[in-house]
Amino acid sequence: MANELHLEIELAAALRATAAPPQAWIDAAVAIPAMLADLESIDRLVASGDFRDAFARDPERALVDAGLEPSVPLVAAVRERLAA
Repeated sequence: MANELHLEIELAAALRATAAPPQAWIDAAVAIPAMLADLESIDRLVASGDFRDAFARDPERALVDAGLEPSVPLVAAVRERLAA
């Protein structure tokens, strides 16, 4: 038990000595859960012919109409799923 605590203390010290991650990495990590939920919605939407047609006309508008916040990664993910 004492040995495990010692290892954790050493790890904490090593982590404190490292540089902070870039803000973009932090922002991306924060966005992951929402993006995964959006992708689950997209999987259901791409099965819809109406969504496919709307997305072909105006990708951002189609996502907004579906209740999703359009972003470059989300539009790319939809395009990838529609191409498959």
